[in-house]
Amino acid sequence: MAAQFDSNPAELYTLANQILIYAISDDGGTVASTHRFIVQVFENTTEIAKLYLTANTNSKAFFDLSSIVRERVKVDSNDYAQSETVHDIEDVTPSKYGTRKFQVKVGTYDGSSETLAEATKTIYLVDGTFQIRDSQVPSFGNYYPTTLAAPYNKSWLTERWADKYQQATNDTVDYYFADEDEGVAAWIHDSNIISGIDDKVYLALFNDSGMIGYSDHTITSLGGEALTSTDYDKKVHYIGIAPASVGWASNLPSANPDWTYYLIRLQDNRDQCSKYLRVYRDCGTSKNQRVQIAYANRLGGWDYLAFEGNAEKTETVQNKTYNKALGDWDASTFTFLKSARTVQPYQITAKTKYKLKAYGWNKENYYQLQGLLQSENVMMRYSSGDDKELNDRKSWLPVVVTTKSSVIRDKEQSQIFDVSIEVELAQDIRC
Repeated sequence: MAAQFDSNPAELYTLANQILIYAISDDGGTVASTHRFIVQVFENTTEIAKLYLTANTNSKAFFDLSSIVRERVKVDSNDYAQSETVHDIEDVTPSKYGTRKFQVKVGTYDGSSETLAEATKTIYLVDGTFQIRDSQVPSFGNYYPTTLAAPYNKSWLTERWADKYQQATNDTVDYYFADEDEGVAAWIHDSNIISGIDDKVYLALFNDSGMIGYSDHTITSLGGEALTSTDYDKKVHYIGIAPASVGWASNLPSANPDWTYYLIRLQDNRDQCSKYLRVYRDCGTSKNQRVQIAYANRLGGWDYLAFEGNAEKTETVQNKTYNKALGDWDASTFTFLKSARTVQPYQITAKTKYKLKAYGWNKENYYQLQGLLQSENVMMRYSSGDDKELNDRKSWLPVVVTTKSSVIRDKEQSQIFDVSIEVELAQDIRC
């Protein structure tokens, strides 16, 4: 008698925070009351869990892997070297925490002895979430860069829509960035498990007259891993896509002040193998400082929103006080200064909050609020202005969204939206 898998999630890349059910039985059929199924979970080669499951009345057991692994995979906030935020990079960085390889091994306990690893299944997980409505075994195949013909897989780990017409055989994922904005896109870079074919990345720059120029670049030369690498912690890759983050390209927006948009795609040598990312130049209409919000999305990557209204910053300080004796009671002569303090504050704490505003959002930006509110990793940055003496300018800072709800008016007649949210700095303010 030996434990076996009756069913399991596909041994491919998928999202960690979903129902990941493994059905287990014994190849001998009915099991005794003393029988237990042994489930071991390994992260790479390290055992992280061992469970003993009692068979149900049908002599089977069910195990949900997500309850153990979903907190062990996180979208990366920093580059692989942990030297800067991931949004600051100008080339490519592999993940450090964004993907993991897990093994589920099953065995049996017959009432007196254990037999381990009678069957093994492997799965590769990225941070993200499928909902119950997506079905019990949703496919993640649209996010694999594996196709060389239209319709190309989306490939990019973004929640932005891939339905914008570009040419007869292509749809695009549209972004809107100002010249000084930073930001990255993520994708799975692997040929062992999903037969990925993306070895290059391409950028074509345009102005009102047409294409200014184009170039393609080998991903490994930009800091990426080899497609055949077996280091499965590094399989999610991030590349700069916002105007201030495309330092990897030969045709830079910063060197062409009349640029209007550019296209980015993954390639197999010179052949397209992903949807296009299309970045429009959008400097906004407001004279206020632009605030970028980055949030870890539900697909294992980062998405961005810009708030161009007049951001309101609120400092809240709390302290306790005690009464301090006046003068020096251990001196030879009792004296005190006119500036002497008799009320002394202590245990001072402070919080920094921001109210961010946006006007005239299109429908797609507005729908992204749902992902923003549900994200557990949100960052913000003032992307313009010369207030370098203020310590929250031009740096990516972690924040917590304190706006608890927002009405999403998803009817077709609603096309333009005004939005405000409140966020709080997710760092202690030392006073």
